[in-house]
Amino acid sequence: MRDSGGNVSEVFLAWENGGLAELPVGKAWDVVRLEQPAGWAAIRMLQKMGLPLGPVLYAHLAVEVPVPVHTADGWDLVGSTVLGDGETLLVPHTRVVVPSTQQGRSWIGAPNLSVLTNPDDLYGTYFAALAKDGEPWGVRR
Repeated sequence: MRDSGGNVSEVFLAWENGGLAELPVGKAWDVVRLEQPAGWAAIRMLQKMGLPLGPVLYAHLAVEVPVPVHTADGWDLVGSTVLGDGETLLVPHTRVVVPSTQQGRSWIGAPNLSVLTNPDDLYGTYFAALAKDGEPWGVRR
């Protein structure tokens, strides 16, 4: 993944001490947080469709997906939040993959650090997952 603006030494120190690393959001990527179970369903759809999937984090009752900066600014789906500039993403060591967790967080599959998920693809699959359960529209910010 491109440089996030985080301090590499601090990341490795946090991991070495069994903690989560803090990476700034809004410089190299934004993060879309999707509520469960629709978030998991959206990720599975992306995988089934063979669409490029970047890193995906499991975070208690949600999945968090880094996307290119400002590409998800207009999201209006129920149960989704976009994290941007000035916010922080807490990440476990890259070896911590579901079903293992580190302080309640883990990677869904080994993180592919060379690509970010296309927010339009993610929006479409999340919309489809929500539509199966009822009303997908939220409040536009």
